[in-house]
Amino acid sequence: MPTRPTVLIAGTAALALTLGLAACSGDSDPTVSGGGSSSEPIRFGVALPQTGDQAQYGEYFEQGLDLALAQLNDAGGIDGRTVELVYEDTQADPAQAPAVAQKFVDDASILAVLGDFGSPATAAASPILQSAGLTQFAFSASASTVTDPGDYIFATWVSQEYEAPRLAQFAAEQGEKAAVFYHDTDWGLNTHGFFSDGAADAGLDEVYATGYNPESTDFRPLLLAAQAADPEVIVLISYAADGALITAQARELGIEVPIVGISSIYNQQFIELAGDAAEGVQTLSYFTPANPDERVQQFIADFDEAYDVETPSDYAIRAYDAFTVVAAAAAQAADAGDLDRSTLRDALDDGSDFETILYGPITFSEDRRVTDAEQYALVVEDGQFVLRD
Repeated sequence: MPTRPTVLIAGTAALALTLGLAACSGDSDPTVSGGGSSSEPIRFGVALPQTGDQAQYGEYFEQGLDLALAQLNDAGGIDGRTVELVYEDTQADPAQAPAVAQKFVDDASILAVLGDFGSPATAAASPILQSAGLTQFAFSASASTVTDPGDYIFATWVSQEYEAPRLAQFAAEQGEKAAVFYHDTDWGLNTHGFFSDGAADAGLDEVYATGYNPESTDFRPLLLAAQAADPEVIVLISYAADGALITAQARELGIEVPIVGISSIYNQQFIELAGDAAEGVQTLSYFTPANPDERVQQFIADFDEAYDVETPSDYAIRAYDAFTVVAAAAAQAADAGDLDRSTLRDALDDGSDFETILYGPITFSEDRRVTDAEQYALVVEDGQFVLRD
C-alpha cells in the first residue's frame, strides 16, 4: 500500500444504510469559523498503519471507514457538504506517530483525527493533538491512560481497568493455575496489572507470567518455561498475529491446556494464522454476527456486499463506529451553525446516545471513554468464532 497520504472521497455506490446523521440543507453561514465555506469538504484525518508489521489492521480500518464514508456521502454528507478522509501512514510506530499528528495539526482543514492502531502509537500522538486543540478519536487503544492527556482525547475501546479483570474471571472458569503471556509494552504492562488484580479476586493463581516482544516469531522457550509450571490454562494478552503464533507453537509442543485470549484476538487473522490450533480457543468479544439487532444485521449485509466478507473484523467495525460518531458530532455542531475543531469536540463531549454497531447507543463518560459494555463468550469451532454454549 502507498506510504503517501491518501485523500478518499466516497462516490455514489449502492450503499444504502443511512447513518441517521443530520444532513442539513446548507443554511449555515458560508464563513463558519474553522469549518470552511458551506461548499468546501469537511475533512477528518486518519492515522493508521498502511505499511509495516501492523498493516493488516490498517486494511481493516480502511474497510470500515470507507464503508461509513460512502454511506454518509450517499445520504448527503454533513450540512450539505461532502466529507473526506485524509490517510497518513504511521506504521503504528510510536516514533512516527508524532510527526503525523503535527502534520494534521498544521492542516487547518482537518477537524478531528481518528486512530491510531494500538495504545503506544496513539499515546505518542496525544500530547501534540491535545496541545493544538485537535480532537483525537482513539478507537483502537484500550490502555487505562489513553484519555489522560486532556479533554481533546476520546476513546471507544473499553479500558483495561474493566476488561482485564473480566478476562481473569473468564480464565478462572478453565482452571485455577494460569500461564499468562502479555506484550512487553506500556499497553501490555497496564493490562497485565489489571488482570493480576482480577486474578486475585477470581482465585486464579498466575503460576507463570511473562512479557514478550509482540514482533517475536519464536515463543517456544517461553512456552516450555510455562509448561514447567504446570498451568491449567494459558492466557493471551496479545494481538491476533502474535497470539496466533503462541497458540500454534503451544500445540506443536504438545501443550493441550485451554487457551483464552483478550478481546483483541477476535479476528479472522488469528484463525488463519493459527490454523487447526485455533480450534477451542476462547475469547470475550463485544461483537458477534449472532447478535439479532436489526442495525447489526444490516451492517453485516452491507459489509458483505462491499467486500465479500461475511464476518467483519472487529477492527473494521471499530473504525466504522468511530467515523459514525465523529460525523454525528460534526453534524450536530454544523446544525448549531458553528463547526470547527472546538465545537466538534464539545459536541462529542455533550452529546448522548451516539449510535454504534459494537455497543449500541453510547454516551461518553467524564473521562471521555466508553466505560463498560457487554461482552460475548466466544469459542473457535470449525474455523469460526461462535457463541460458546
